[in-house]
Amino acid sequence: MEHDFNIFDVMHHGTHEKQLSNVFAWLLDVGGTHGLGDRFLRSFIDEVNAAQPGGAPFPRETYRVRQEVNTGIGPDDIDIADIVLTGETAALVVENYFTSDGHQHGYERYLAFGQRDARRGGVVMLCRDEDRSRLSDGWQQSIVVTYGALIDRLHSSVDGDTVYRSENPDAHSFIAQMHRKFVSEERRVSDRDVLGFVTAMCDSGEAERYGWRSQDQVAEAFASDLAAQGRQRYVEGSELLQRIKGRLRSFSNEILNRQLTSTFGDDHVGPSLVPYRGLYQWAVDFTVHHVGVDSPAPHVQLAFGPTAWFVNERLPGWTHTMEPGIADYSRVFVLRLDSKELLQTPVTLPEVLDGLGTADRRLHDAVVELLARRSSTLGE
Repeated sequence: MEHDFNIFDVMHHGTHEKQLSNVFAWLLDVGGTHGLGDRFLRSFIDEVNAAQPGGAPFPRETYRVRQEVNTGIGPDDIDIADIVLTGETAALVVENYFTSDGHQHGYERYLAFGQRDARRGGVVMLCRDEDRSRLSDGWQQSIVVTYGALIDRLHSSVDGDTVYRSENPDAHSFIAQMHRKFVSEERRVSDRDVLGFVTAMCDSGEAERYGWRSQDQVAEAFASDLAAQGRQRYVEGSELLQRIKGRLRSFSNEILNRQLTSTFGDDHVGPSLVPYRGLYQWAVDFTVHHVGVDSPAPHVQLAFGPTAWFVNERLPGWTHTMEPGIADYSRVFVLRLDSKELLQTPVTLPEVLDGLGTADRRLHDAVVELLARRSSTLGE
């Protein structure tokens, strides 16, 4: 997986509520150096209103932005809110925390502070992860706004704005990095994927690591072990792919070639070749002169593993490919290079390793099917 530069990762930013409160307060300030004016403020108000369906909407008016505001009454009553937005008719008191948890702040105190001077008050829980079970002591009445929803709304409003991008390139880059950090990357690795990893740890007998006290040291040790295992598995994987390629070429030369020659006649099927490198190398080619094809270039290819994946999902210009979620890369694929089409066969890579029998005609049938498509096209 490629990792783009991201200032949040370089500076380890966003790991503490104060850091992100500074960022959000800057964006909410209509006079901020971001050049957004009140665009983010309006996005924030819109997200607040969207998070409280049925409630009266908060107005899109000018709000004064303050940080670290004491909402308590009297010198001995201290309860610091992260951000307070004060408008002409309304006020929003914002508690920013990694997850939706009031963590001992007073919801009623926050609400009363927002309602001072006859304003309509609201309490906003700004968080990365919403967990309703952690909202208690009045916080279940708060308006929950997540980083992802808010940043996604902002990003959508500026991403296609060429004027803003040209006039504020640094701020736009910052917003894009913020979007990658809290929206794109969050979607990339879902909770289900992580849960699958934890399950795999249990299945492999590694779950005891989660019980060790120093989790940072455990993570480093596990990463080191995983890197060593990954390096070894990569080498073994490359060797395995070479063995599959050798078995597939042998089957093609000794059996498949004869089967195709029997079907198409002599001089129509050339020897199997393995001329490619890089991501193209996990394949065996055939020179097939069929249905008026005079070019000596190979027209049919048996591809597997990385080559099949690359052609199906990354190589532009190919037609009749398969949806990534449907394609099964544990199988052999037949490619038609002239018309840029592919066909997944029922032959699995373990079967190739075990050795395909002389009576196995599944690859033959797949090649014939793919060439028949071309015959039909030429006949039209």
